[in-house]
Amino acid sequence: MIRNISIPDAVSALLSSAPKLCPEEVPLSDALSRVLAEDLPAKVDLPPFHRSAYDGFAFRSAETAGASDRSPAVFRITKTITAGDFCPDPLQAGCCVRIMTGAPLPEGTDCVINFECVTQSEDMLFVSQPLHPWQNVDQQGDELRFGAPLLKKGDRLTPFHLGLLASQGYGRIPVFIKPRAAILSTGSELVSPGLSLSPGKIYDSNLSVFRALLEQEGCHVTQCCHVADEEDTIHTKLRELASRHDLIVTTGGASVGDKDYICSALEQAGAGILFYHVNMKPGSCCFGARLGGSLVISLSGNPGAALTAWFRIALPSVRKLSGRRDYQLRETTLPLAESFHKTCPFPRILKGHLETDGSVTQFAAHDGQKNNMQTAFLHMNALAELPPTDVPLPAGTLVRVLLP
Repeated sequence: MIRNISIPDAVSALLSSAPKLCPEEVPLSDALSRVLAEDLPAKVDLPPFHRSAYDGFAFRSAETAGASDRSPAVFRITKTITAGDFCPDPLQAGCCVRIMTGAPLPEGTDCVINFECVTQSEDMLFVSQPLHPWQNVDQQGDELRFGAPLLKKGDRLTPFHLGLLASQGYGRIPVFIKPRAAILSTGSELVSPGLSLSPGKIYDSNLSVFRALLEQEGCHVTQCCHVADEEDTIHTKLRELASRHDLIVTTGGASVGDKDYICSALEQAGAGILFYHVNMKPGSCCFGARLGGSLVISLSGNPGAALTAWFRIALPSVRKLSGRRDYQLRETTLPLAESFHKTCPFPRILKGHLETDGSVTQFAAHDGQKNNMQTAFLHMNALAELPPTDVPLPAGTLVRVLLP
């Protein structure tokens, strides 16, 4: 067991221990937010044929060469083609077809002119401007060619992915099975929301927030448990959860107090502890373990500390477990919007947001950065990782910024 581990080493330890899950096929209608389990190619050209981009008339562009108001090109209108129609006969010289948006161009035509740009007299059409080949036409394969790479393994499917897959005729999609996750909240002081508080008790917010976070990351949360600070009870519950889950997130009992039993309960259950205590503030009381086939991530009972460690330490491994290839947090370097006066011998993680003034983007820290506070996470879209320092950091200091 490694104590006082660095942030990068803690992240790497969890990533290397995340179990690999098998793929399954689901209907396209059930694939939103699932993670693709294999590369998918284009199955058809997109568009699959030359089609009109407007309501108008289709003909050969070469027959409009030199057309003008005084000497228009003249065509005989032979038929009307609407979206979904197909005209098997090639168009003869001197002829045109009335065509609607999205309809396939007949063989022998290569351009379309809008209704409002022509003069029509019964079945005759007069075009007073030259057109060039493929003008106002969506050509076959303009967007995608058959066999071209479409989506990659590890893509988390958005509504736009689903639309693209539908355009290619994919009815069933290979995705990774959702990780089965459980949450274990420990603490004799905790009361479920909705019940009355007695003196010395507090409401348990961790079960709610971590269930939502896990589901947001594509996990299937099948069990949320609260137990008192009793080592045997915690040990029994951990063994039970490990028997049917890929991931267990615990909150509380991760420090060194008299009632902090998570580590000893895991050891008693036969877990392999990956690391214990991370060199960072807040959220240092955080460790990882493997228990049977489960990855265990243990976080502080203090909501602010637990959430900090979740975003900075745990999140990449949860995303990797789900099959995503973009599991690492995005990083950049930005100046602090305001000075920060608190010193620390370890990296300090601030919750905040990005502010842009003109051409300058800065990191603005939120209020409520203490271990027990959750309000700093409201409207958070960035974390700043301040370096160890024994002096205050002035506004404008360049710091590492992570975007979860």
